Amino acid sequence: MTTTGTDESAGESGLADADVRSNCGVGVVMDLDGGSERWVVQDGLDLLENLEHRGTTGAEENTGDGAGIKLQIPHAFFADETDFALPAPDEYAIGTLFLPQDETAREELKSITEQQLAAEGIDVLGWRSVPTDNSGLGETALESEPDVQQVFVESAAGHTGDELSRQLYVARRVLENHVERLEGEQAGAERFYVVSMDHQTITYKGLLKAEQLPAYYPDLTDDRFESTFAMVHARFSTNTLGAWHLAHPYRKVIHNGEFNTIEGNINWMRARETDIESDAFDAVTAGETAPIEKLKPIIDDPNQSDTASVDNALELLLEGGRDLPHALRMLIPEAWRHEDNDVPEARREFYDYHASVVEPWDGPALVAATDGERIGAVLDRNGLRPCRYDILEDNTLVMASEVGAVDYDASEIRERGRLQPGQCFLADPNEGRVVPDDEVFDDLVDEKYGEWVEDEQVDLVDIAEADDPEPESDVDALRSHQAMYGYTYDEVDHLIEPMAEQGKDPIGSMGDDTPLSVLSQFNRPLFTYFKQLFAQVTNPPLDYIREEVVTSLESRIGHQRNLLGESQDHARQLVADSPILTDTEMAAIHDLDANGLSSTTVDITFDPETDLRTAVEDVREAATEAAEAGEDVIVLSDRGAGEDRIPIPSLLAMGGVHHHLVRNGLRNHVASSSNRATRGRSTTSRRWSATGPTRSTLIWPTRPSRTSSPVPTARNWRRPSWPTSPR
Repeated sequence: MTTTGTDESAGESGLADADVRSNCGVGVVMDLDGGSERWVVQDGLDLLENLEHRGTTGAEENTGDGAGIKLQIPHAFFADETDFALPAPDEYAIGTLFLPQDETAREELKSITEQQLAAEGIDVLGWRSVPTDNSGLGETALESEPDVQQVFVESAAGHTGDELSRQLYVARRVLENHVERLEGEQAGAERFYVVSMDHQTITYKGLLKAEQLPAYYPDLTDDRFESTFAMVHARFSTNTLGAWHLAHPYRKVIHNGEFNTIEGNINWMRARETDIESDAFDAVTAGETAPIEKLKPIIDDPNQSDTASVDNALELLLEGGRDLPHALRMLIPEAWRHEDNDVPEARREFYDYHASVVEPWDGPALVAATDGERIGAVLDRNGLRPCRYDILEDNTLVMASEVGAVDYDASEIRERGRLQPGQCFLADPNEGRVVPDDEVFDDLVDEKYGEWVEDEQVDLVDIAEADDPEPESDVDALRSHQAMYGYTYDEVDHLIEPMAEQGKDPIGSMGDDTPLSVLSQFNRPLFTYFKQLFAQVTNPPLDYIREEVVTSLESRIGHQRNLLGESQDHARQLVADSPILTDTEMAAIHDLDANGLSSTTVDITFDPETDLRTAVEDVREAATEAAEAGEDVIVLSDRGAGEDRIPIPSLLAMGGVHHHLVRNGLRNHVASSSNRATRGRSTTSRRWSATGPTRSTLIWPTRPSRTSSPVPTARNWRRPSWPTSPR
């Protein structure tokens, strides 16, 4: 198959106008017949170049935000290019590394790499300096340019296939963690990055424009470089600046869009690390340290891009034994909860069960990922990022962010389609076709999921005595309570009253001149020191009432068990339709005794003679004792507040308990809820869910902070940066 992909042909061939800008170009070319061909690589490069308009450039027209390509390893090419013998395909792997330009530092890091890999049973066969041509790069890219090296390795124990893949995963994480600990001691350690280390695929990427990639890496233009598929990406960075290591593809993923829930996703992954268990790695790793411990932290840099973080999570699920479509559907489910969604019951049961295992990674996103042979793609539940594909008469798949990314005659198209909102597809060369979403689910659904949910899940509406939204009793000295909790007349009159009486959203102005609390001369409630983070680009606001078909406030409450496991116990949770509870619902949680679920109450008020620090420490100790005693829910109650008892701000109490339990490995064993004396302040921290359920079981109010663990040093090859959002 031939392509032109020239600018001159854009208008005539239907290619997108190069003046149009959006965010990130994503593309896939695959020979569905499974052949390893040169034209696949070339078409992939042409597709990438034609997506140049979706990438971005800074002040320098020859410095992009990043571009890259993921391919299958061309064994014949590397057998010719190396001066050492290579084992048969699937018996060795290639690691691509970014290293410092300084020769002494580079050689020391190569030696460290060999030592760490050897300790994990990985033998180094040899190194190859990757040919590069930086003559066309801009100053910014040149200043941060790494030296690119490839290391060829094999398993000392003779592992191949999935076992080799797992061994490489563990060894890479050991290596990365070791080098990170050396930062500040070992020259160039902060510039060390493992681009890929795999026995099936290899990645070429950098701080490049799409059109610069093949020129920078001459390997890609060699006729011997062949593959069954090509995954390409042109980056339009939004919440992180462009950098060599932040270019896509990552180890498994390319992505267009952004995950609005990323901070919560990262924090919950960190919180559940204590409970992650799997015997899948036992046979492929050596040493006294448990294999799972070597992988931690699962998300190795909380300041990396959202794509890098979802790549970390997906890699854990795949190496832990999940199938590619299973893992994608766990992390990015479709909108399934609302009755108007036409989702088959067996599929609902699948989602219902897995909602108790992991929270959705949600936001406008197109994610394509590979297990080395197949490529899966999934679109966010709202369909806020495009994904279109053609299947040609010669059984070639071309998938991209838009139609026309590869130039071919319309008569060659056998099938044309696009991913619908929330839809998933699987390109499988073993079957010679794109497997439709419905067929993908045939292998995912199982009667056991519905049975486990039916037997173990407890709905709050079923145990609350009545659906009564009224307070159980009048609050004495209401105004005193409002003052104690920091309510103002403006909040009561202009925010709460219209919502309560009319169900009307409050209207405000962007010209809010209220001083930041930290700068105010008045004492402000603790809540006012914190603001919700929003994505920095073109994400439309969500209205969970008017868009209830695709949103929900449902919360899962209870023990969150091993992410890599699957059991009936995983479904044993309390499900609340909303994190805002009536007195009747709160009472039901207070007295929880259903299906083995239990709760206890911890008083978060304190004597005026006691200092606040001591009071918080006492609450932490009480919460720890409750978690160790096996309680599923801890209710933090300030109902005792009054003349003789001061309430700890619920945000401080909840955050203090949360982080204390995370540090002690108990956070996922319990849910926490807050029982406040005065209702109305809508401070609940929640994440809009793709499925309905949220992972957070904090009924009132906080999301976990990433400051509970050290923030890794920024890598030197990043562009000069300024404060941005955590992505």
